[in-house]
Amino acid sequence: MDFTLNAKDIKNHCVTACDMGGGQDRVSLARHSGGSQDRVGMARHSGGGQDRVGMARHSGGSQDRAVITRDTGGSHNRVGEARTPSYKLRIGVMTRDVESLSSHEYRILNGIIEHPRLELALFIKDGRGQVNTLRQRLKKNLLTPRLIANILYRLQLKIESILFRQDGVTSADDAASKAKVVRIGKGIETICLHPERRRFADIFSEEDSEKVKAYGLDIILRHEFNIIRGGILGAARHGIWSFHHADNAVNRGYPPGFWEIVNDEPCCGVTLQQLTSELDGGRIIEKAWYDRHWSFYKNNCDLLDKSVVLLFKGMDKLLRQGELRTEKSPVYCNRLYTKPALRPLLKYLLSFYSNLFARAFNRLFPLTRPSCWALFFSRGDFLEAVLYRINPAPMPKGVFWADPFLFCHGKQLYVFFENFSYKTRKGIISSGKIVEDGKGGYKIADVRDAINLGYHMSYPQIIEEDGEIYMMPETLANKRLEVFRCASFPDRWELHATAFEGEEVVDTTYYCDGNGDRWLFMNKGRAPEAELYIYRISSLSLDSIEGHLLNPVIIDCKRGKNGGSMFSRDNESYRPNQIITHGVYGKGLQICRIKKLTLEEYEDEAVISIEPKFKKGLVGVHHLHQIDGAFVFDACYKRML
Repeated sequence: MDFTLNAKDIKNHCVTACDMGGGQDRVSLARHSGGSQDRVGMARHSGGGQDRVGMARHSGGSQDRAVITRDTGGSHNRVGEARTPSYKLRIGVMTRDVESLSSHEYRILNGIIEHPRLELALFIKDGRGQVNTLRQRLKKNLLTPRLIANILYRLQLKIESILFRQDGVTSADDAASKAKVVRIGKGIETICLHPERRRFADIFSEEDSEKVKAYGLDIILRHEFNIIRGGILGAARHGIWSFHHADNAVNRGYPPGFWEIVNDEPCCGVTLQQLTSELDGGRIIEKAWYDRHWSFYKNNCDLLDKSVVLLFKGMDKLLRQGELRTEKSPVYCNRLYTKPALRPLLKYLLSFYSNLFARAFNRLFPLTRPSCWALFFSRGDFLEAVLYRINPAPMPKGVFWADPFLFCHGKQLYVFFENFSYKTRKGIISSGKIVEDGKGGYKIADVRDAINLGYHMSYPQIIEEDGEIYMMPETLANKRLEVFRCASFPDRWELHATAFEGEEVVDTTYYCDGNGDRWLFMNKGRAPEAELYIYRISSLSLDSIEGHLLNPVIIDCKRGKNGGSMFSRDNESYRPNQIITHGVYGKGLQICRIKKLTLEEYEDEAVISIEPKFKKGLVGVHHLHQIDGAFVFDACYKRML
């Protein structure tokens, strides 16, 4: 029995294909939700005309270059495309039979097929048949001191695959992608190669390398074979691209998502690399970081599913620049990780079942108000504040308050926030007045519902533009971005404009820079805790939406997720962002200084990170709104009575 973790271990489950030698992870072909195109929803006014949709994007992957504009007649929206060179990248894929791929692999192949500047030119298959005989597999896995660890590992993998089951086809879009890829894939030219197996490496002959070179490929994506050696590494113009599903600066080897838990790493990294002869130390094309789960099987599936946007981001960058710009892998000072021996496996099992039983216990005996967010208000500058002196605003039982935004109306300071009911499990948008409590602190008075449309709402940013007051709450549950105009302050709002129809858009933040350009920073994609997208807009009517050239500009759970409005200080702009690590939502809050922002560039740098250590019982902090002379933030208690 083969105890290695690979894509065939558990049928129809998203398990990465890693090799016994700690070899390069096979490229996991996937995309963000919806297949190859990240659709930009049409911006429709509540009183607007009919929408007319053209091409939504020019790329098949990470890059949003759609421009949504309104005709001069005002009756239609049209989506234009940025003009780009017409040449295509010829892609070869090292793969197994197209009928036996996983869901994320079908999505990526479908993405290549639909991308206007990529051509799926060649399938490269292993012509050797069964490489390891039954006798070799038995010797490797049974006649070993790690026999007990191997059995426990395989058993645990099976248990977790049942608990966190992920079917091979997860949606109608995935099913359609599979059908199309299988149909088109049968017509793709295919060659079989016969490398020599030496321990954990596949050594390709010069004959094999020349055979591949004859196809004039730009990129080869690695799906199949073991550690690759030989001249085939240079058989494509830009080499062989492969994922290592870890940050190769801290973790080389396998299995993905396991050692991050055992070593208590804050998150799981992914490295897209151009393969070299150095194991997991190829030339770095792109990197990303994702929050980790307490199940390594779930981590494994999530990494495959979420990280594929990185592949298309790298391809789009190559198309844009005309040359492949890579970085050397950094010095690596940890050991080469392999399938765990008994001791680290037992450590993992203790952690896993502690988490599992704790969650089961909490369902049977729920806390009064678990994970309870509260609002903290103070005068002054947050970056100079002493947080332990600030007390939370009192709130009713049965709710929590989060995602606060301040707004001064007349001479009265208001706060708008998510008012979440533990009974209905939904949030509505509420408002209240900031008043002194007579004890040297502040409370929120005259709390009333501002918007309650029956679906969950949060993150109610208030914006004043052209003499009107607008609100842009998170409406993830309604699968679009919604902008409301104030009809009567503070509790009458009417729908003004929508965009990104059908997309799960999270924590959208409006920002007007010093040049008067208006921007939307939003989180979406398969990893909204990590992926940050930026768009330039003409106004909150959303008549024109231009995607940033680098979208997603950040893929990092330590700094990608929005955490409140941008603010200015000493003629510089700052962006709050959440830190989502260790499997904890709202683990911390980070303030970054924005250094560059154009449609072609984005750069920021961390100024300070805040952890929830300033009050007893806190486990999270994830949102800040700073205005002139005052600020409000939220923090999460493990429980409140």
